[in-house]
Amino acid sequence: MNLTEWRALTQRPLDRSRLLDILVNKINLKRPPVAVTYCDGAPPAGYEPARVPVCSILYHAEQGRKIYVDAEHHDCLVGQYHLGLLSAEAAGRLICDGEYLTMAQGFFTPEAARRNKQQSHSLPTGTITAIAAAPLADLPADVPLDLLCLITDVQRAMQIAGAASVREGTLPHGELGPSSCSSLFAAPWHTRNTVFALGEGGGRSFNHLASSELFVVLPAHHLPYVIEVFESFWFKPDEMRRLIFPSHAVRASAL
Repeated sequence: MNLTEWRALTQRPLDRSRLLDILVNKINLKRPPVAVTYCDGAPPAGYEPARVPVCSILYHAEQGRKIYVDAEHHDCLVGQYHLGLLSAEAAGRLICDGEYLTMAQGFFTPEAARRNKQQSHSLPTGTITAIAAAPLADLPADVPLDLLCLITDVQRAMQIAGAASVREGTLPHGELGPSSCSSLFAAPWHTRNTVFALGEGGGRSFNHLASSELFVVLPAHHLPYVIEVFESFWFKPDEMRRLIFPSHAVRASAL
């Protein structure tokens, strides 16, 4: 799949301002939603290069920056590999087999490190030239919104990540273990699905996550569902109990 095919997954127009309003004023996100764009040419105009680990672009975008990471501007070989900006040959066993995990940490076995990398998602080499991030509130109208990335608490993550599941029946994909860059930017591409992830130590630290927070990443074709869910949201807890809890139904009839 190339970038044109990825964007063709989105069949419906998106009201970005309505989406932002729901996220900020209905869901009451505490941290700003971040728009991520895959680039197969030059980065969008007005975005600045950042020599940072790619997973941290979310935190920098939350601070109001429009930034990008590419093969020249970055600060993490693991991120380069999982973005497809560094070939397996160039990455070598240090990255591809996860040797760096055992060289700097005592708890990883070589076999576990190798299997970790085998099971982690990476964009195919050469798919993109850069990845860019900006606050959703400041995303220029002509810049594609490929991924919406959020850092939020478990309750809000459950509601947002589950949007597609209650509209079309697609359960979100969950990750624990891979590098954050793999979970955030490559897993949604390969699964074509919303991803929720705890991240790993580096990704959580670079993005300043509290212990109660996790990542949620929605591909563009799932974003209309967020609007639909929260524009039609209602719930009758007592009726739900009557329908599925026999003891509740008995008590209700006795009354």
